[in-house]
Amino acid sequence: MTPRTLGIALTIFAFLAALFRWLGFLVPVFKLPFLGGAWAGWILVSLCGLAGLRLLLKGQREWQFSPLTLKQFRRFRSLRRGYISFLILLSLAGGAALDNLIVGKRALVVSHAGSLYFPFLRSDVIPGKTFGLEYDAETNYRELKRVFEKEDKGWVLLPPVPYAPSLDSEDIIETLEKRTDGQVYQAGSKEAFNGRAYTVFKSKPEQKRQEFTYRAGLLQGEMRGWDAEGEQVERARYDHGQRVEFTDYTLEKTVDSLTAEAGPDLLTIIYPPSPPSWSQGHYLGTNASGLDVLAVLYGGLQQALIAATLFVTFVFVVGIFVGGVAGYFGGWLDLIAQRLIEIWGVLPFLFVVMIVSSLIQPTLVILVGIIAMFGWMGTATYLRTATYREKARDYVASARLLGASTGRVLFKHILPNTIAILVTLAPFEIAGVITSLAALDFLGFGLPPEVPSWGRLLHEGTESFNYPWIVSAAFSAMVGTLILVTFVGEAVREAFDPKKFTTYR
Repeated sequence: MTPRTLGIALTIFAFLAALFRWLGFLVPVFKLPFLGGAWAGWILVSLCGLAGLRLLLKGQREWQFSPLTLKQFRRFRSLRRGYISFLILLSLAGGAALDNLIVGKRALVVSHAGSLYFPFLRSDVIPGKTFGLEYDAETNYRELKRVFEKEDKGWVLLPPVPYAPSLDSEDIIETLEKRTDGQVYQAGSKEAFNGRAYTVFKSKPEQKRQEFTYRAGLLQGEMRGWDAEGEQVERARYDHGQRVEFTDYTLEKTVDSLTAEAGPDLLTIIYPPSPPSWSQGHYLGTNASGLDVLAVLYGGLQQALIAATLFVTFVFVVGIFVGGVAGYFGGWLDLIAQRLIEIWGVLPFLFVVMIVSSLIQPTLVILVGIIAMFGWMGTATYLRTATYREKARDYVASARLLGASTGRVLFKHILPNTIAILVTLAPFEIAGVITSLAALDFLGFGLPPEVPSWGRLLHEGTESFNYPWIVSAAFSAMVGTLILVTFVGEAVREAFDPKKFTTYR
């Protein structure tokens, strides 16, 4: 990608992000700058637009890759494992940027009464009465889809994963099967059903008609029955599928007439955590709170990407400034900087997080800020050493003799020649912040409970191994991402290694 092309892309992105925000549209990708708040979003959009215009106007002259840099890029592409891992990470980042276009409880498109609605793009809510439902709260689009399929009043297009990463749980209702052996089974299961099941009225699906208890697929224990108004009208007891007691409380209607009004399906509620189910759309099951595991993993990926971006930006800005100044000027300034780094490095990181968590509810920005406060020392130390070495080169002496200012020498001459260190450190810094966030969430000092997190999901899974889909999903997501980042880091390290021959393949 040339500087001019990058400038055009940044300018268009900034313009569309500002336009959609002004119009009140939550368009995926273009709403990313505003995830940290309105003011921060407008600042980021402005900086993005200014950077794009500068690249568009002057980038072709000022931003030219040297032959050595182009050679390093070619070496990186030749390392297939690292390059493929880099492409996979880019694909994951692109998928995470699509947000509720892929994962979310709001419908993508709703067709009703000759009109089209796009709920996932709107910042406000659409009440259920808009589509003929009986409530004024935000529409439950999964319920709306079921209603439309039954009554043929329109159609609803949901995201591939129709559940939000947080604050979105509901009872999972499954239809049971009565097979030829006379026993009742869950759909697709080889083991007979154990638990409570019920039927509902055809005209009033939210009202139970009868509720039974099953053991080994047979009726066992108490049965209760209600009329359409919710009044109990019968009671019975079963033993190994046979009714042994029965009491009729009906006054106006007979039990048989009420039974005729019931639907044919025998239903059961599956309480969380529930195993993976393609019929319910829970492809990786649910956790203890009833949240979809795949949706939580997706939300955790978004949090990890945002945290990595903020962390690397903060660490590199502070590390470049402190390390560059200390290495370039040396002397007493270098001694003071080194002593400060040593003192700051021995402060107890976990205790600081515990104190902050006890005082305020930590947000992602606050947690990343705390981690970054303890993570910039390594980058500063590397940059100090590199700057100290580079300032003794002849090109630095020539620039100073020609009257170049200190800032120009640092940022125009020394920094470009030490950029390989930053590029090599970046993947490992990303892996570090992802691990730190997950560890804090696992210990209970991380993000609020309503924020999706890999660490909290891993903690839920390790609390009870009776639900292996939880811990296996969280573990696979974390390990897979860290392996990809590590592969990229190793490939970058070799590509920017000044030695021609290395042992990495």
